[in-house]
Amino acid sequence: MDEIRYNPERGAFEAQVRIRQGDDWFSYPAQICAPLHADYGWVMRGLVADAEAAHRGKRAGLRLRLAAGNAASAARASTMLQVQRMLRNIAA
Repeated sequence: MDEIRYNPERGAFEAQVRIRQGDDWFSYPAQICAPLHADYGWVMRGLVADAEAAHRGKRAGLRLRLAAGNAASAARASTMLQVQRMLRNIAA
């Protein structure tokens, strides 16, 4: 999952969520309507459930398929983003 953002205009949390299927990864935009002070675990589960519903339903919309060769680099990039965020928080 990429960085979780709060969209005050929609009153929803949003994130790009990746789902693995075999050797391929699929990325979906996900959102869950909730107040800004909502429980973090509940928000995470809601975002994952929204992405899984999009994946299972094959509904029209945005979907990015990452080929097997690109999945490892995407995972590394996501990990690097998380590490950079943690370092920024420590420095603040």
